[in-house]
Amino acid sequence: MKKSILSVISAVLIGTLLVGCSADKTAESTSGSTAAESETAATAAPEAAAAASQDSDAQDTITIRSCFTTGMTGAVNNFAIEKGLYRELGIEFDIVQAEDNQGRLSLISRGEIDVADGDPSSYIPGINNGVPAKLVGNMWRYSGCYWLVANNEIQSFEDLKGKTIGTAGASGGMKLSVLKMLEKNGISEDEVNLVANGTYQKAYATLTSGEVDATIIHNPYASLAEAEGIGHPLGRAWDYIPDYYTGTIIASNDMIENRPEDLQRFLTAYYKVHEEVKNEYFDEFITWASKYMNTSEEIMRDAVESEIDVWLDYPVIPQDRLEKTFEYLKQYGWVDDGVTPEGTYTNEFAQKAADELGMKDPESK
Repeated sequence: MKKSILSVISAVLIGTLLVGCSADKTAESTSGSTAAESETAATAAPEAAAAASQDSDAQDTITIRSCFTTGMTGAVNNFAIEKGLYRELGIEFDIVQAEDNQGRLSLISRGEIDVADGDPSSYIPGINNGVPAKLVGNMWRYSGCYWLVANNEIQSFEDLKGKTIGTAGASGGMKLSVLKMLEKNGISEDEVNLVANGTYQKAYATLTSGEVDATIIHNPYASLAEAEGIGHPLGRAWDYIPDYYTGTIIASNDMIENRPEDLQRFLTAYYKVHEEVKNEYFDEFITWASKYMNTSEEIMRDAVESEIDVWLDYPVIPQDRLEKTFEYLKQYGWVDDGVTPEGTYTNEFAQKAADELGMKDPESK
């Protein structure tokens, strides 16, 4: 993935002029035409009118300064950008990259980006500490798509006792997922050795080298471990803590207050293009993603299909998930007791996107 993408393309729409010229020529032809020519002109007239109407409804191209996640978490969005699906909707991106969520918060604080995606557990404390932004919608999936993968000597959670487990970071959602998965299988934290071992390729390398006996990790590495005979999944994190909220879209206060129409266009487009990828470009996405993640198409397809149940594309931020997430974070002392989601998010834009696209809450009871 390139570290920066600067794609600002101006489109000049000339359809109205073409329609006008076509109409003039039709009028000249009709004045002395045969019956057959008159019928042809009459048939063409509605098409010309439709083209003129389409031109009048066209929106100017806008540019959004953004910082999006990479890896599987950002794969669909990055495919949609490269495919030109946003461009078709009149949206271009001026993209910069940051290593982590704190880097994205810094970019927003410095006024260098308008929107980003990532972990609400990091963003909400940042907003409470003065970052001028709010959560404005959900990512395409927001249920914590992490897998606990173990080497082949470990066949059950019970076998993890006394073993070394990679938790990605020293705190945060991936470590929390490990703790909750252990807890629900009757294993306490002091019965295992937990180490921060990074994410993606770095975490996978610690498993293949034997540095850890098991690790929490994103796909496609869970599928890859099985395919390469390195290990196998013990469980999916979202099956153990399905109410944990892990993926959000954040916008700067400047964008919210001064460019609300542009923010609305972007947010609505985000869900529209993700649905297009899922329903119209799925096979093409698999091919692209296999190259993007440097793995085979077979492994990539298995990885994506094994998580299809949480590819929700639903915009409206779930308040109950936010509250439950912060209960978990406070349980482990990773956020202060005074930190709450209140005032850190708005569903104004997300609800409009859901209404416009006819989306219903897939988790409503």
